Amino acid sequence: MGEFVGIDPLGAEKLIRQMETGKDVLGRARPGLEAAIAEAGQEWAGHEGVTAMHRTWWFFHESQQDLKWRIDTLKRMVPTQQKGMLTGTLPFSSQTEAAQAAKKDATAITEALKHHDEYLSEQSWSEVEKAVSALKGRADDPAYSAALLAALGTEQFQKLLRDWMNTRAKGDRRGLTPDALDQARDASPGLLAKAFAGAEGSGRLGNEWQKMVETAPSDILTALVGLAPQSGTFLNKVAANLLNRPPNSDAYPADPNWNLYNLAKAFEANPAAFQRFLAEHQKEAGVLLDAYTIRSAGVPAYEDALAKALHGALKPGSGKDDTRDQAWLTVINSIGAEHSLWVGGSLGTFANSPISRMLAQDIKPVLDHLARGQAQRNAPDLPQVGDRPPWDKLDPTVSARFMGALMQDPAAADTLMKAAKEYTKELDMGRFHPFDPDLYKREAHVNLASRTGALANLLLAGSTYAEWSDDEYAEQLAGYMLMPVDYFNNKYLPINSALVSTGKDKVLDDFKDVMKGMITDYFDKKTPDDAEAVANRLVEQQVAFLAESLKAHGQPPLAAADRVTMRDAIKGRLLSALTEALNRRGG
Repeated sequence: MGEFVGIDPLGAEKLIRQMETGKDVLGRARPGLEAAIAEAGQEWAGHEGVTAMHRTWWFFHESQQDLKWRIDTLKRMVPTQQKGMLTGTLPFSSQTEAAQAAKKDATAITEALKHHDEYLSEQSWSEVEKAVSALKGRADDPAYSAALLAALGTEQFQKLLRDWMNTRAKGDRRGLTPDALDQARDASPGLLAKAFAGAEGSGRLGNEWQKMVETAPSDILTALVGLAPQSGTFLNKVAANLLNRPPNSDAYPADPNWNLYNLAKAFEANPAAFQRFLAEHQKEAGVLLDAYTIRSAGVPAYEDALAKALHGALKPGSGKDDTRDQAWLTVINSIGAEHSLWVGGSLGTFANSPISRMLAQDIKPVLDHLARGQAQRNAPDLPQVGDRPPWDKLDPTVSARFMGALMQDPAAADTLMKAAKEYTKELDMGRFHPFDPDLYKREAHVNLASRTGALANLLLAGSTYAEWSDDEYAEQLAGYMLMPVDYFNNKYLPINSALVSTGKDKVLDDFKDVMKGMITDYFDKKTPDDAEAVANRLVEQQVAFLAESLKAHGQPPLAAADRVTMRDAIKGRLLSALTEALNRRGG
């Protein structure tokens, strides 16, 4: 029987490090000291010095091992993120006692399994379950778990899981269903997965167990990560290996792919591991996010599980900033790739996609990076508009396709538009007037306005992939076009009353209606103008809106040169994308 202990893991780990420092000092001092003692011979005063030094080193070493074992066991017994004292009764009083019990239990399991192989009956399997049930209350001890798994070996370990599947989940041929996984969690597979997690997570398993990832069947591996929280390192190894296997490597490739679902659920439970996986395994993450993978999985809940996992890894503030940035880049490059089936592919549209909605929900902090990339393409010589690594490598064309993929879902498109408006507002380009006599302030305004216009440009480019009606499309285009000038209007035309504010909003709505009418006329072939001519007229409407607003509120009118400057700036940022958007839909 074990003992009741209380340990502060942080303090104990600090003590372990201090003892490691002491071992290092003794280790470096020992050769010189032993040589000096040998040279001095009988004249050396401390005849027991070498022995004492060796004992001290081993005392530190054994104390470290014992303390680490206690910490690892307690952490598994009391899973918590809180700091401070952890208490519990350990299953065993020492690692030696734990190892001895494990070997005894492994022998009983092995004998029961041999008996089952001979009779293959319900009764014989119940004896296997009874033998494995000895792990209850013991599998939290990593020393016990490591010794048990070493005694069983990788082949017998896998056989125990396989035989349970063949006995209790015969119809699950591409991974366990959620119901089967719940049943397994309360039976022998759950105990074995828990033992594996404790032994592997504490670094007590040999290389043969790491190599098992390369050879074990997919359903065995996803059962392991689905039944118990495994280490992030092991989870990512499993994911990378499975996603590198040929698509039809399963014995039943047409069956629902619960392996993918269970992998996504494991990532949902471990967002830090998934964030690292996205950042470090771009190729494999691309398979996970591939439109064909999602559509062909045969498990409708897979996309929802993957969406939740992505939210955990990508939401603002999650994990490390640099890792999260790289994870976002992987997602954008995967979904927005040139031949991505997310947009314009043979699989149809993703008009009701939980992934699109979740990404749109979390994308706001990323918008500035996307805008800077497009602004750099629009004006390569504009100072200080380019982005920092790794965002400076992102292709704006990929960003546009990524935006388009999200916009296929109307709810995601609305969320994206809201985030874009909030970004424009927070960018606060009105801090600097476009015609300020100070050169620095004019350049600062151009920088901020370029990023605002670049984001509108990306939205316009992405809209070409959206599946909207002509009326919805015209509404969205008009909104994107007015986004930059709407902000300028709000900044420089102060409102002193609700009545004036209402009137001002009406002016904006009236101009939006005019622009929307111009777009729908083009779609309905009611105008002889081509897309470029319509786009130029829409730009003129934007400038006219600014001029009308200035006049209506008693502000100095735009000089002719200022009007030309504003028109050329808007055209430079939006005309190409607007013309392409009109051509795609109405040309």
